[in-house]
Amino acid sequence: MRVRSEEKRREIMTAAAELFVKLGYEHTSMSAISDRVGGSKATLYGYFESKEELLQAVLEYDVANEALLVLREFPENKDLRDGLVALGIQFLTGRLAALPISNVRTLAGLPTDSTIGRDFYERVLRPAWETFAEHLDGLMKSGRLKTADPWVAAMHWKGLHEGELLEPRLIGAISRTDPKDVKRVATLAADAFLHIYGIAEAEPATMG
Repeated sequence: MRVRSEEKRREIMTAAAELFVKLGYEHTSMSAISDRVGGSKATLYGYFESKEELLQAVLEYDVANEALLVLREFPENKDLRDGLVALGIQFLTGRLAALPISNVRTLAGLPTDSTIGRDFYERVLRPAWETFAEHLDGLMKSGRLKTADPWVAAMHWKGLHEGELLEPRLIGAISRTDPKDVKRVATLAADAFLHIYGIAEAEPATMG
């Protein structure tokens, strides 16, 4: 029974996420979600007491499965630049997908007294970035990056990736992102990050 319940819960979240992307959060009703799932509103409310609670579940599911999952699995790559480029491509590909973009738009449009965004940041988003900062701290302690505040370094990495593509995607100036642009931005971001935090290789000795 529990397995079926978890499956049903995921089914409801998936249906809600699809409608949030298609119609927007404000224009998506619990009735529309129950119709899409194929059950009654009573069943829907048995899993989620409100649309706000359902939104929170969708937000957490998105982060756990898409945009920031890569930050919890930093690539163990002998070449740090290659690892950072690969990580950047994974991060941007997830970050710029339809559901994460829809979620950011939804959060930005919530009433100022709503606590959904704050709770989401404190319970889910910030811990994900703290995990990434811990990875950077490990690279600093092992001598592969310069010693610095790992949280600041993580935010610099984030900003280097989001600076060019995120805003146009959020405001609808572009409807999709070209994988070539994603790779280019991730590569430039890795180079810029290593310019700030990378350890310069020792110059080869010259024969006197």
